[in-house]
Amino acid sequence: MEYSFTEKFNIQILQIDSLLNPLDNQEIIRAVEEKIKENCLEFIVDLGNMTYMNSNGLTFLISILTRSRNAGGDVAIANLSDSIKKILLITRLQSAFSIHESVDDALAFFEKENKKS
Repeated sequence: MEYSFTEKFNIQILQIDSLLNPLDNQEIIRAVEEKIKENCLEFIVDLGNMTYMNSNGLTFLISILTRSRNAGGDVAIANLSDSIKKILLITRLQSAFSIHESVDDALAFFEKENKKS
């Protein structure tokens, strides 16, 4: 499991290559919690390196969405494969997330939302 954070415009971009292992996912959640403690509240989860997701991945996404929103932030998801889009559609979770074709689109979404505030 590989993951990394980069920051752009005070938005954390989390790139992940797998969310299949719940123990690995907990490590990433702890890292997200640390970012939230540092007052980094907006996240883009870049799933461009993933083609498949199971229930562990869904649980992970819901978990970081909940943590971020409870702190006053939000989560956008970018670069979803067709199979991951289908899973979100089947589980009816697509409406819970802001889904974007690219990280740049997600950054534009946050820029637009932050101007509203």
